[in-house]
Order: sequence, then C-alpha cells, then structure tokens
Amino acid sequence: MIHVRIFHGSFAKPFQGDTYRELGGLFGGHVAVQIYDRVYGFYYADRNNIHIFPKNASKSSIFQNQSLQEWEDIVKHKKETVISIPATEEEKQLMLDYYRRNLEAPEWDYSFWEERCASNCHRLLANFNKVSGGSRFLKAFYPGQLIRTLKREAKNRGYLVRTKPGDPRRCWA
Repeated sequence: MIHVRIFHGSFAKPFQGDTYRELGGLFGGHVAVQIYDRVYGFYYADRNNIHIFPKNASKSSIFQNQSLQEWEDIVKHKKETVISIPATEEEKQLMLDYYRRNLEAPEWDYSFWEERCASNCHRLLANFNKVSGGSRFLKAFYPGQLIRTLKREAKNRGYLVRTKPGDPRRCWA
C-alpha cells in the first residue's frame, strides 16, 4: 500500500483565539505520498517567490522527504484525509526512484498555473494507473479538488479512505 496524505485547507474561526495563518485558506492544504515509513511531497522553496507561470530557468521548488513521525507532528491539529492505494513492490520502488531523482533536482517549478503539490501527486498516480488521467486543472488544481477526485476513484476501485478531524477552532475545507 501507498498512502496519499492530504491535510485540508482552513481558516481561523472568529473569536476562537487561533491566529495561525495558512497559505491558501480553504483552497490551501498540502498533499504528500507515504511509501513505507517516509512521506514525500512537492512544495515551494520560497513562500515569497511562488511563480504564476513556471520558470524552469529559476525553479522555486523542492521535494520533501519526511519521516512518518515528522509528518504526524505537522498534521497533529489539522484535518487530514488518507487514501490507501494498493501498489506492488515494483511500483513502490519506481515511485521511490521518482522521488529520489526529484529530491536532488526537481523536474518542475512550483507555480500557480502549472505544478503544485496536488497536481504533482495526480501526475504520479496517473502514471501508475492508480487514478484516471485527464486534466490536472480539473481534477487536482488544489488539495480539496484532489480529495474529491480520489474519493471518486476510491469508490470505483475500492481504495480505503480515512479522515481525521482537525482543530475545532478552525473552519476546514
């Protein structure tokens, strides 16, 4: 199994004492893929330098490689949906090779209109026939859209979907 781990976008409820600001609000969140005990994701390198369109000459992107415990610490108070997808040992090794290559030198620039965490995950899953292909703009433009896409796929393919609630002081997507 691989696990697509998505924490939902949110904003603070008024007068609840939570002032944490997150990029994207309800359209924010983050997507990562757990293979064995490591969690991999595509992220911007500099929050103040997110390109509107990709700039391959000056990429502002990184691939994350975190332990499962590090990820759990990040999502401790966040609403998280986990989609468990069957994968062969060979598929897992090919996915690990993909992430190892991109940890050294990302293939894509993190940009608003091209490649972000959700679309990058969708690209990987489509390449391994774990989800149907098609427009990432319509299926995985932001994490909440990818959750809906993966829930449809889960219903058709029998994937396991689990959602844990987040901090009640926030409105969650």
